Amino acid sequence: MKKYCLTIIVAALFYSCATEQKSIGMTTWSDDGKEYKFFLGTQEAVDIVMKYDEFSDSREYQKAFELFSDTASITYYDGNKVTPTELFDFFKRRDSIYDANGATMNWNLVNVFSVDIDPTRGGEHVTADYVVNFDDGENQSSFNSILRYYVLDGKIVWVNQFNQSVIDE
Repeated sequence: MKKYCLTIIVAALFYSCATEQKSIGMTTWSDDGKEYKFFLGTQEAVDIVMKYDEFSDSREYQKAFELFSDTASITYYDGNKVTPTELFDFFKRRDSIYDANGATMNWNLVNVFSVDIDPTRGGEHVTADYVVNFDDGENQSSFNSILRYYVLDGKIVWVNQFNQSVIDE
């Protein structure tokens, strides 16, 4: 009986330690301004961003549009803000110009991860890193781009873009 009780106690302690959510770092990046730690996010939030990438890459803009909340906003690297409708209208115009001129711009997703400030409140911060290559037949260039998404209830609420030039040496 003592062995049985001891086994149950050890198993319970092990289980409680194994299921504890780990947190790290600090942020005041919240709507209430309090300091929080980061927790690992979920695969579901990562999947939303990966679906957006897939739909954008295959020019299925209506499907990509449906991943955004009604009030979503996108902030470009230069600070300009647009709505999802404006974003996809821009994509369509850009694609038409690139197609007419034989140019390509490939966004290659190299990693994506999600962190959560407060798992009890919902919403996750998903970061996606891209290497972007442009080629118009005469000129070639590339840059790195980091897109930070806020995903809540299966929808993209906002996106912030940050770019870094790649200089050939």
